[in-house]
Amino acid sequence: MKKLLRPAAWLVAVFALLLQACSSTPQPAADGLAAARSYDARQKALASRETWSLRARLAVSDGEDGGSGSLHWAVGEAGARMNFHGALGRGAWRLESSARGARLELADGSSYEAQTAAELAARQLDWTVPVDALSWWVRGLAAPGAVEYRELGADGTLVFLRQQGWNIEYGRFREVDGVVLPVKLAARQSGRTVKLVIREWQLGSEDG
Repeated sequence: MKKLLRPAAWLVAVFALLLQACSSTPQPAADGLAAARSYDARQKALASRETWSLRARLAVSDGEDGGSGSLHWAVGEAGARMNFHGALGRGAWRLESSARGARLELADGSSYEAQTAAELAARQLDWTVPVDALSWWVRGLAAPGAVEYRELGADGTLVFLRQQGWNIEYGRFREVDGVVLPVKLAARQSGRTVKLVIREWQLGSEDG
């Protein structure tokens, strides 16, 4: 069946749902005890805040095609909502997901639905998107489950994470409402690159 969107366009279109492959493979190393304790404290603090939102600059590329624009992502008890506006007003889309299902609306009026955002992505791509893990990774946390490799900074923030076959590199963090959150991160998978620069974080708000 013909794909409804080109792979690169879908990366942008599904809230750049893609946050493997690095040119070099770090060797596993034990985290320092103090850093690990700081990381655990951050994890507990963020896990208790189920409602949050961010505004960011998003850029994606698959080596041949790509795009960039502004992303607003809000997560609350009822579900998640993502709005994207491409450069010069191109490529706008809106994605909503909840226990009832997932729906993607494009600027041309077309829409697509599925039971989950992961299923929606699977229908458009030839590869699997780890949707459930993304809300953890973007907050600078490993998702629940096995971690292949984790490197922490001295302050307990993630420097590098490999999980579910994805390699995520973290640049900068800043404190938001008493919790340190990422403001720059990138992920790579076999020539595909996703970069996110977060301009604004809000904890405990779905507005926007």
